[in-house]
Amino acid sequence: MGDVIIRATGTHAPFRFVLVSAKNTIAEIGKKHEATGNALKFMAETSVASLLLSSGLKFPGTICLKADAEADSTPQGLLRAKPGTGNAPQKMTVIALNEKAQRIKESIIEAPSAQMGVNLAAYLRQSEQTKSATGIFFDIGFLIEAYPDATAKDLEIMDAVVRTLPPLKNFTDVRELLDQLRGPYEAQIIKEITPQAYCPCSRERVLASIKSLHESEKKELAQKGEALEVVCDFCKTRYEVLPVEL
Repeated sequence: MGDVIIRATGTHAPFRFVLVSAKNTIAEIGKKHEATGNALKFMAETSVASLLLSSGLKFPGTICLKADAEADSTPQGLLRAKPGTGNAPQKMTVIALNEKAQRIKESIIEAPSAQMGVNLAAYLRQSEQTKSATGIFFDIGFLIEAYPDATAKDLEIMDAVVRTLPPLKNFTDVRELLDQLRGPYEAQIIKEITPQAYCPCSRERVLASIKSLHESEKKELAQKGEALEVVCDFCKTRYEVLPVEL
């Protein structure tokens, strides 16, 4: 199946389900960065974690997630990412921005694992205090959140479901994954979104960034008499700023 983000709720169960499959989107982003090996793996899993988190935003905005690799995503499934060193993350930073790019919340936790699913669960437990279960393998992942009225029995059942879940690499269709995750409960798909690679960079934003430099820095750049090349860290788009513009 193609890339998809599925949001579902238990019909008569106090759970929220979010599932992500983003193979094509992540392949597109990885190709631009020529990312391979662990650098591609961590970028892919950081991207999936960001998409899972942004699905829960209660306002228009963006989730910025940094854990060696970096990924920014929106509730509409827009995603941009860049690889890091390819080393296991030491920390995980989650920043929530509103639609005006104003920082609403920031949380930093120690990353307990090289697996982003484990790190995401740790973040939700420490920073959001939500009862949840997560799993991520490369470009596929899931998030289950319990509603406040979930009983101890509900949580026990869902814990058993997650513990006996087959490896995520065995799933090619997240609808099949949802069918496994719902356990004995019925689940209703509320919304399906197609994730897509998107970067908000533009020539106007580049010029605005240069304009914000100190006057002496702008003067120094202009005096060189050469065009300035600026490359976006996320999408690798190249912008050329002429001396007269500087």
